[in-house]
Amino acid sequence: MDLRVAGRVLPDLRVVSRAQVALHEDADPLRVAGLAERLRRDGMLRNPPVAALLGEDGYVVLDGANRVSALARLDLPAVPLQVVNYDDPAVRLEVWRHLILDPMDLPRALREAGVPLEAASREAAAKALRDRQAACYLLTNAHAFVVPLSPQHRLADLLRRVVAAYKGAARIYRVPTEDFDTLVRSYGEISAVVVFPQLDKQDIVAIAASPAKLPTGITRHLIPGRALRVNIPLDLLAEGKEIDRANARLQELVRARLLDGRVRYYPEGAFLFDE
Repeated sequence: MDLRVAGRVLPDLRVVSRAQVALHEDADPLRVAGLAERLRRDGMLRNPPVAALLGEDGYVVLDGANRVSALARLDLPAVPLQVVNYDDPAVRLEVWRHLILDPMDLPRALREAGVPLEAASREAAAKALRDRQAACYLLTNAHAFVVPLSPQHRLADLLRRVVAAYKGAARIYRVPTEDFDTLVRSYGEISAVVVFPQLDKQDIVAIAASPAKLPTGITRHLIPGRALRVNIPLDLLAEGKEIDRANARLQELVRARLLDGRVRYYPEGAFLFDE
């Protein structure tokens, strides 16, 4: 029988072999290093990554590439996941825009990095992205530039090269709109906005199965009923080939928390100030 709280079925939590888990985006090495150190110090993982089934015996991580990579850095052979149904329309995929405030000649940086770049009107750039003829486009105060797709320049590879041209050289703000006037009102003077294509779930599954991943910080999965503060002991993940035993321990942990009245469900949205 499904365990419930406040009439809601608890999230599907399970431990799987790390070899079964595929990423669709790169992890951030700096964040992975810091997270691995914190995991080692705390001895537990607070929030399990969220994943969907990928074929019959694999999972694609929708949110949590850094956590999965940090567990790998600690050489743990298993990964805890919150598994969701990717066909559920409530699981939504959105795409961030990258806002750059620091003074930077981004078109020049991209050209120096060998990224193909074509000047365009804002309308033509947006149309090229919608028609999947562009990997992305960028807006500056006065100009728009398209990064065209071609058989020689595939999407994931091209997006990695684009982001690599400014990551580390300027602060990146992830924003939900490319509307320049709206962004100027909120942030003040702007150097550039990079607009990425609206990917769909099939894109994510295909990228997860391929060697080239998306750069971190582009995709945004909106997942209702996230399992937070599960606080899974790392020694549970060290049981290696005994995945069944690890899952039994995880289910015991969840049931004990439920019986202790420590599981809560909050349907309201929330702002977090310590992420």
